[in-house]
Amino acid sequence: MTDEPTLMLRLRHGDEAALAELYARLGGHVHALAWKLLGDREEAQEVVQDTFDRVYRRAYQYRPELGSPRAFVYTVARNEALSRLRARGARPVLDGNEDLLGEVPSPSSSPELDTRMVVQGALVRLSEHDQALIHDSFFLGLSHGEIASTHALPLGTVKTRVRRALARMRRTLEGS
Repeated sequence: MTDEPTLMLRLRHGDEAALAELYARLGGHVHALAWKLLGDREEAQEVVQDTFDRVYRRAYQYRPELGSPRAFVYTVARNEALSRLRARGARPVLDGNEDLLGEVPSPSSSPELDTRMVVQGALVRLSEHDQALIHDSFFLGLSHGEIASTHALPLGTVKTRVRRALARMRRTLEGS
């Protein structure tokens, strides 16, 4: 079985077999994410198809220093689902996590933009690994178990690292 970074490299060169393998690994997870956001199975399936089409066409945009290939695919899927929600004037179908999926602020919303910049500043002070865990947890909405599986870490380790990273961010934010 090929590792995901290698699959992304093969995708950059137009390898459709790499796309099929990536789809086999992540298609179900992407569908679950899309269905959770959209609340509609058929539309979620369309998001899956559009996501993997976009990943195939834009594999060159993947940057390993910013996260795992899995996180890249989930981000593409999340953005596709949110675009569909915006197009129909709806909000994500989540249980209280809507704030984590907020719109990109407009230039006129400077207090919100300032807040996002401060939070981003606290986030970049974390190690790359902790940044990835926080990103997967809060921006992709993955459970600790899914994160453990994605990063090949024990569940307890994920829980501890997320808790510690949040505590570090909190200390940074309190000091600013």
